[in-house]
Amino acid sequence: MRDQLLGYLLGALEPAEQDEVEARLFTDVELQHDLAELRRKLVLLDDGDEFEPPGGLAARTCNYVAARAPAAKNTALPAPVGGWRVQDMIVGGGIFLAACLLMFPAIANSLSHARITACQNNLRAIGVAMGQYSDFNGGFFPLVPEQGPLAVAGSYGPTLAELKLIEGPNVLVCPAARQADDVRPFTVPTMVQVMNAPAADLPRLQAQMGGSYGYTFGYIEHGRYRGHRNHGRSNFALMADAPGEASGGRSANHGGAGQNVLFEDLHVVFLDHCQLSGCGDHIYINGHGYVGAGIGPDDAVIGRSSARPVTFQLVPAE
Repeated sequence: MRDQLLGYLLGALEPAEQDEVEARLFTDVELQHDLAELRRKLVLLDDGDEFEPPGGLAARTCNYVAARAPAAKNTALPAPVGGWRVQDMIVGGGIFLAACLLMFPAIANSLSHARITACQNNLRAIGVAMGQYSDFNGGFFPLVPEQGPLAVAGSYGPTLAELKLIEGPNVLVCPAARQADDVRPFTVPTMVQVMNAPAADLPRLQAQMGGSYGYTFGYIEHGRYRGHRNHGRSNFALMADAPGEASGGRSANHGGAGQNVLFEDLHVVFLDHCQLSGCGDHIYINGHGYVGAGIGPDDAVIGRSSARPVTFQLVPAE
């Protein structure tokens, strides 16, 4: 099972294999620790930046090693081992080092792209669940309540989970998010748990409900708070990687490099900015510049799990 952990992290397993690993992780504490340790080691290869090695690095390294080889002939050297001369080993080691320097950026980039792709697959699965919900609810997506313990963006999680529209809680966790490093299996709090939670526990449960993704609030129209209807729009951001701590900031899920965005027509795009092309709509703040309900049916505002749908905000005079 341990030899499948790397494939699990990279999203390279077959569905049946992935289910088998997740089932084992649920009960095997030692395997959970192995997974967390492997994630920590892979993070060293993934700093969120994509870069190319300096031009001619391999050639310069080989030339340097070749230039050093004649000098090595004049020193006392151990007897050849297995037909290899020390000069051969020096040259081979230099070539190996050059190859490693060339490969590590590629490995890091590959890991980063694999996580982005796995994250996109999760968002599509949630998008399908959202579409199914709308089919049975007059065309409307789940509405974030205006008031009460469930009045946070993450309330979509328990809604979909309790209707069994998602296969499991892990679909709510982006593989590149901090929550994915937790050795404890991720769970979605039930609505009853949130409604009956003590005041001290409520913030934690509200932050947990939506996993590592953000969901759009409703909007204000004619002074009333309304929910969004599913029109299959290709330019309306329904969900995304949860925004950063700063208001309107990029998501931290991918090292601040950008965020995956799920649109109403179920296509997913990785954006290195927070504004939608063509309309200038900022996906994390509304038209008045704050996190809360949209100012119209086309104003998508995606809040992190614990964010509340503020429905009124004084707007400073121009």
